[in-house]
Amino acid sequence: MNNKAEAAEVYLVRLPERSTPEQAAEAARRLWGAMKLDAIVPRGGLVALKQHFGEEGGSNFIPAAVARAVGECVRGAGGKPFVTDSNTLYNGSRANAVDHLELARRHGFSHETLGFPVIIADGLKGEAQVALEGCGGVLERIFLAGAGSLADAAVVLTHVTGHMLAGLGGSIKNVAMGFGGRAGKLQQHHNAEPIFSKSKCKACGRCARHCPAAAITVEDYAVLDVERCIGCGECYAFCPHGAVSFEWSTASADLQKKMAEYCLAFHEEKAGKAVYFNFMTRTTKDCDCLGKTGEGLPDLGIVGSFDPVAVDTAALDLLNEREGRDLFREYWPQHNPRVQIEHGEKTGLGTGRYELIELAAVE
Repeated sequence: MNNKAEAAEVYLVRLPERSTPEQAAEAARRLWGAMKLDAIVPRGGLVALKQHFGEEGGSNFIPAAVARAVGECVRGAGGKPFVTDSNTLYNGSRANAVDHLELARRHGFSHETLGFPVIIADGLKGEAQVALEGCGGVLERIFLAGAGSLADAAVVLTHVTGHMLAGLGGSIKNVAMGFGGRAGKLQQHHNAEPIFSKSKCKACGRCARHCPAAAITVEDYAVLDVERCIGCGECYAFCPHGAVSFEWSTASADLQKKMAEYCLAFHEEKAGKAVYFNFMTRTTKDCDCLGKTGEGLPDLGIVGSFDPVAVDTAALDLLNEREGRDLFREYWPQHNPRVQIEHGEKTGLGTGRYELIELAAVE
């Protein structure tokens, strides 16, 4: 937190140890005002509020009251807010837009309760994605969810947790996974082509019809031409029989570097029109995708920055300082969560050096 001349500004609003949704919403409003975030909202622009809607059975996601408060700030600045997340690769309550929207509604995220739309960022089954050239050195192409890529500005609302593969789930992970299109999620998680199961395949031909590279032929069962495959995941999304899978073999360091490059592509597309809020509330060992309940750690507060590397670094430092231990290494000793931060610095996503600006706490 030294060398202020080169440091990013990170703003902190502290919360009570067991804050209410209304207190968290007030902290977000204080960050908005102190950071003068009206300036990132284009007049009439479509502003994405990116957050996790929670998993079935889970309760530790950022509450809808926060999204509502931030959306009101966006409206006050002349923008058009919408809250959004993308579908999951794994089967469950967020694997398609219909089930995902139903879950979001049960957790308090609906047009009626928020006053603005809830949009699934990558379409009905993950088909709505935009391909970009990679710019970080590891990936040649980046596949962003359509609504994330095309939004005129974005407020990234992240519940900071541990993560079974990355060690840390902060703003970088929230953008990379949550605004990664289906092909992007596949690309980050695996290093291999799709695997077709002969026993499960019914030779219906849907995978071949939806393959943009014409890499699949179907006779008695589907066969993949690995030389033509581009790893887009269309076959995985459209197979109705569960006959397509992947070898999820990417090591933590590789995954974290890819995450940083996805966040970089998103961050550069937004060209100064993105801000990142990290909520250090009910922090748990596991990410919210596991749908667990539980108290988690006592609440600490919210940090905000225009720099996703700095805001993740600050959250790590503040939680470690408060707990008196290297928290996320203790949670997941096999992973070094600072790989994503270091790669983010290397590629120009941001800096791990920051000046902490503490605002009045919410009582």
